[in-house]
Amino acid sequence: MNRIGCHLSTSKGLHKTIEQCLEINADTFQFFPRNPRGSKSRLIPDREIEKFLKLRDTHDINEIVCHGAYTMNLCSDREDLRELAIKLINEDMKKIRDLEIDNYVLHPGSHKNQGIEKGLNLIVEGLNQIDVSNGQKICIETMSGKGSEVGFDLNQIAYIISNTSIPLYVCIDTCHLFSSGIKLVKFDDYLDEFDKLIGIEKIKVIHCNDSMMPFGANKDRHEKFGKGLIGKSDLFNIIFNERLEGRPIILETPNNLDGYKIEIEKIRRKFHELREN
Repeated sequence: MNRIGCHLSTSKGLHKTIEQCLEINADTFQFFPRNPRGSKSRLIPDREIEKFLKLRDTHDINEIVCHGAYTMNLCSDREDLRELAIKLINEDMKKIRDLEIDNYVLHPGSHKNQGIEKGLNLIVEGLNQIDVSNGQKICIETMSGKGSEVGFDLNQIAYIISNTSIPLYVCIDTCHLFSSGIKLVKFDDYLDEFDKLIGIEKIKVIHCNDSMMPFGANKDRHEKFGKGLIGKSDLFNIIFNERLEGRPIILETPNNLDGYKIEIEKIRRKFHELREN
């Protein structure tokens, strides 16, 4: 079965995330390496890193995902903001290297009325300046298409991957797919197209979120698992799709720890039901 977890805060220390995983029966998790709405990053003491690594290995909490800050925009219409994004991503690469984490999810950016073509080429230019020499896997997230957002169309993601000199991967987000107009009831058709344009092996992370907004709304509003307009059936069909076996499943639903525990137990229970049948 795929590893299942949720987004957790590291404000009380990285080792506390392992304790939270055990509390909610998760075997992976996602976190921000810095303020998601800014640029500040906490310096993590070596002693905290050592404790985190030891606890992670002891309890087999792996395939951990680091999510880049929302404010980083590789295709901004301002050169200084593009340069800042490159700087911060490279800092994050060093941080996850020290934490022995590979998966790094990144929103590709918003072109700010420069046009999709200009935006795509600026993203490529920026990513070509990122150091992933220690094996870090940058995963471009599929987006909902709000405003001038880039990455809501497979052709856009394929362009970025095929024109960038560093290896790139993909994080699919169920809410974003639904909001961008992908019919999840026909998810295998989407995977067929993905495999043709990019290759399914490039999918490394699954964000499992229901949607508050209707199909094709191009608005990013997450809902609790099975409580939104996607529904449990289609979400189960995605996360238990045999072609996506082995990818970590991350819940970014509007929940507290108790809510995440309920959702994780619901997913695990359904998996065992399907296996028994």
